[in-house]
Amino acid sequence: MPASHVNDVNHWRDRAAEMRALSDMMTDVDAVAIMLRLADDYDLLADRAVARAGHDINTPSPRPHN
Repeated sequence: MPASHVNDVNHWRDRAAEMRALSDMMTDVDAVAIMLRLADDYDLLADRAVARAGHDINTPSPRPHN
């Protein structure tokens, strides 16, 4: 992964969206759960990139919070 992706919010949000899209195609409940956890983790990475960039961290993440 290029170093430029570490702070690229869109990169992480795109990966999260990709994991969610892939999970929609799966029928195995364990695989779906894993993919959704990965998506949540990618969203966390995006949130951290936002914080590092000094963006408005009060902007809500698109991921649901439990």
